[in-house]
Amino acid sequence: MDMDYKKEVNSLLKELGKVLDLSSLELDINNHCLILFDDKIVLNLELQEERGALIVYSYISVVPFTGKELVLEILLEANFFWKASHGATFAIDKQTQTLILQQRFLLPIAKSENFQDELGIFVDVVEAWMKRIDDICSEAEILLEENLKTEKTEKKYGSWKY
Repeated sequence: MDMDYKKEVNSLLKELGKVLDLSSLELDINNHCLILFDDKIVLNLELQEERGALIVYSYISVVPFTGKELVLEILLEANFFWKASHGATFAIDKQTQTLILQQRFLLPIAKSENFQDELGIFVDVVEAWMKRIDDICSEAEILLEENLKTEKTEKKYGSWKY
């Protein structure tokens, strides 16, 4: 039995649109849909008909220069059995050097309400990780500045060791 996945996803999006008070929420001609939450979270929904899946993803942050290794290590830990990503997976878009959270929903989806609940959790996870990565980067920048000040002082006055 061939499924009309686009019709199913558009039906899910129509129900979601009612909840979000968005009148015309549907896939475009490229099987893609964008939803903006709180003027900061862009949720991408992309139908992959050949796989019978709906991919949901959001850009979290540019890969940081300062604290990069720490951020990547924390994200790898979060991916471990999806313990801190709630079923989603972190990745890097190499072209834009951006951290992404992504999740795959196999079609058909039994209940629209379950899908809406899962999307709500996904958006919450995106928001939490945006803040966490921003905090990690801020802390790393402060530590780097402190180290640079210490190095400059040591070069100017010499280092005192007792």
